[in-house]
Amino acid sequence: MAIYGVSNQLLQIDTGAVRTFLYNSSLSPVSIYAGLGENQVLGQRYFASSNRTATNPSGAPAVFMLVQYKSTGKPAPVAGPAPVFWTDETYTTVSGVESEGLLGLNSAAGYLMPNTTDIVGLTDAMLETAQVLIQVSGYLKGAYGPTAGTAGVGNFITPSAGNWTSTGTIVGTAAPARPLGIQATVIASGLCDVLVDCDII
Repeated sequence: MAIYGVSNQLLQIDTGAVRTFLYNSSLSPVSIYAGLGENQVLGQRYFASSNRTATNPSGAPAVFMLVQYKSTGKPAPVAGPAPVFWTDETYTTVSGVESEGLLGLNSAAGYLMPNTTDIVGLTDAMLETAQVLIQVSGYLKGAYGPTAGTAGVGNFITPSAGNWTSTGTIVGTAAPARPLGIQATVIASGLCDVLVDCDII
């Protein structure tokens, strides 16, 4: 296999740390992932398993992508992995604000893993310009659920206007935008499991 252009095939994250990975060189003290943030290439993927339990030790496959978070609107982070949107043609920069998306409602990038439950005290300032992981494919537990439309198990989850927002769309009706994935569980406390399916490759 020939690789042309910038590439680094060594992206590794501590088991279970995808929701707490955040590298922002302006923060003090510097993140324990400083080396990763300094040495990795945006756009790399990390393959892992999620939803592991005692009865299902293998879990379900999940694919994550290393990206940079930048937002003009700087919305406050929420309490679960939330929808983010591609903001430029590098497809390595995301925002939690749908209107900042490169392709409008069709800018679905995935789910931002850092959130206020897993990183207590997380702020928009900590996120701004940080390298973070988003989930682009596979099973995601406890994601920020649809904030509009018709939520329900088996329904599409598509982007909607606003910050960290999505719409539930009943299967069998035309999706209003490129889906983030499919709702896998009922919403409880604003969160649900999602079968994410919005990778760009």
